[in-house]
Amino acid sequence: MVQDFADRSSELVREGWDHLRAGRPIAARACWQRAIQVDGSAAASKAIERLERSGDLPASARARYRLRAPADPSRRSAWDDRLGGTDLDGMADAFGRLAADDPTDASAWYNRAVVLAWLGSNREAISALDRVVAIEAATAPDHAVEAATLAELLRAGGGAETLADDLRFSCTIDGPTIDPDVLLAEFPTIRKIETPQAPGLDAAPEVQVFEWLDRLLPEAGTLAATALPVVLASLVIRPTGGLRLSSPRAETIEEAEEALLGRLGIGAESARREAAPLPLPFLDADVWTVRMTPGLDPAHADALRRDWVEHYYEDLWVRRPRQSLGGRTPLDTAEAAHRGDPEARARLTAVVAFREQLGQRPSARVLYQGYPFDRLRRRLGLAADDPDAVDPSDLSCAPAWELAALDPGSLDDHRLRDAVASAAGLRLDAITAPLADELLRRGLPTEGSIRIGAVGAIVRRAMAADDADKALVAIDQARTSADPATAEILGVWRAEILSRSGRPDEALATYQTMISADPRGAAIALEGGETLLDNGQADQALRLLHVARYLGGEWTVRRAIRWLSDLGDWPPPPSSS
Repeated sequence: MVQDFADRSSELVREGWDHLRAGRPIAARACWQRAIQVDGSAAASKAIERLERSGDLPASARARYRLRAPADPSRRSAWDDRLGGTDLDGMADAFGRLAADDPTDASAWYNRAVVLAWLGSNREAISALDRVVAIEAATAPDHAVEAATLAELLRAGGGAETLADDLRFSCTIDGPTIDPDVLLAEFPTIRKIETPQAPGLDAAPEVQVFEWLDRLLPEAGTLAATALPVVLASLVIRPTGGLRLSSPRAETIEEAEEALLGRLGIGAESARREAAPLPLPFLDADVWTVRMTPGLDPAHADALRRDWVEHYYEDLWVRRPRQSLGGRTPLDTAEAAHRGDPEARARLTAVVAFREQLGQRPSARVLYQGYPFDRLRRRLGLAADDPDAVDPSDLSCAPAWELAALDPGSLDDHRLRDAVASAAGLRLDAITAPLADELLRRGLPTEGSIRIGAVGAIVRRAMAADDADKALVAIDQARTSADPATAEILGVWRAEILSRSGRPDEALATYQTMISADPRGAAIALEGGETLLDNGQADQALRLLHVARYLGGEWTVRRAIRWLSDLGDWPPPPSSS
């Protein structure tokens, strides 16, 4: 009998570790608690202690969950009748029957969810928690938020993969063997990094690993967080041919994939795309994709990290849809909450609380640098946990409806810059454009990304109204004092608008002023030629494609020649004698 208990205890300890590896820490703890009940397992006690001290798991993953008492005392006898002497499976069924008897019994639904989480049935637990949120959002918002926060954790675990919001995307491209030197020559923002290798292995790695940045690392000096590069995708070159891209953001991996397929001349059918949930310790992997310029003063680097987290959450993350918000973005959910939807408010509050837990992990402090998530709460119109943490008049994290109510002409220069940056980050052109018009009218200097966001709003609204001249005036105003990188982006926009507006010679001239004898110049020539072709302007396109053929690396030359051949301009005619 003693041996039977020991065997059962060991089995529960192993099962707990299996749950933890699958991202189900609540089920892991439940297994270890049961092992302790069987024979006082020291191994299980140590496992729980290790879980509670884990520095890379959010607080929700390390917490102990308890069942609720019935909200209605008159239901106590019914609960006792159904629950007496049952195991976990029986308890889950019993609470399910109690909830079916009274579908408004939020405590029964919550308890069913907790027991299912103990069993590792995350998908079914989330369904029960959704019922709790719907029932209690208006009458017991704190309980609704508690349930929604638990659901945030469970949707990241095994068994709930299709409900996960934080994913890693990958794209495998089959094709010829890639020469790394050619790759680096074609794309200057790709850089080689150390290949991960198993400890103790001295053999040369069979694959080569690279990071594809969205821009070159800026020089050390006075930097803004928005000027720092982020990783579009990690790239692995396989010795057998082809390569693999991966990223926690679908849009950036698509950008890298499109660029590669275009240069390699490979069709999209050669790419295999997959997505899988991120492990619990890496749910915020996207925040960590920023890269620092080497040699920065440590204090300056820390300040940039803090500013980057602010930009990430308040400008980027808020615009991404989440299944836990019914497929809406945090911004859209905030609008619903602002209009009086209590369920939207509860779910959004829970999502922010869970992200805050990720930022508070000991392993994350070096990046988050104490970022106050009350800024994000203000951005989304939620109540602050600490009313003194954020100035309620700070426009840099103001919600959309507050920015929409501003009178641009009445703002001083400082508040106008904050308002433009804030609105541009939200990508709400109807709000941004009037503020941006006032900014350009005053000729105020702004950091590059703010300038791009401000002008982008004006340009999109002008082009939607078929007013190319207004778009061009805004671009020319903004280019006057822009830094080189910003001026190049604005120049490309100018050329594209001129081409689209039927002014190909002016578009060609704009492209030509930006072309230089480096890989970026060849890329501008190639992309410009393709833009002109898209608008039926082959004569001007030919001139840029020949420049790309002359300046470009191997892949750019190959693509330019394909276009020239299609246009009947390759090979060149023999010279006359």
